[in-house]
Amino acid sequence: MAVAHVVRPRSRHQAFRSIRRQLLQDQRILLRQAASWRPPETEAELPADVLDIATCDRDLALGDLMRQRTYAKLQQITRALNRLDHASYGMCHLCRTDIPLPRLRAQPDATLCVDCKAECEHRAMLRKQV
Repeated sequence: MAVAHVVRPRSRHQAFRSIRRQLLQDQRILLRQAASWRPPETEAELPADVLDIATCDRDLALGDLMRQRTYAKLQQITRALNRLDHASYGMCHLCRTDIPLPRLRAQPDATLCVDCKAECEHRAMLRKQV
């Protein structure tokens, strides 16, 4: 399937190149970080003291949470890079308007404009109250 190229103003195109470089740099950093993680300790390495075991369990849980967040961020970066490749980057997924450059610079993997994001958060908050 052929992808139709969207004509973008030169300044927006230049900003997208800068954002692509930032996304690729962030991706490299996260991949290096993920590659440096150690597997969980074996039982022989676990401390025998109850408090040390609790601390170790907490550290393992925290490490798991950090890995989950890193992998989620890597997925967001990959999707943003794909959108850049397919000329759908910078367009709000809900209202189909251009996401302002300041928002994209602050949140390069953003898929919603500020108004649509605020509306989604408002609806989520209302669902939690019910």
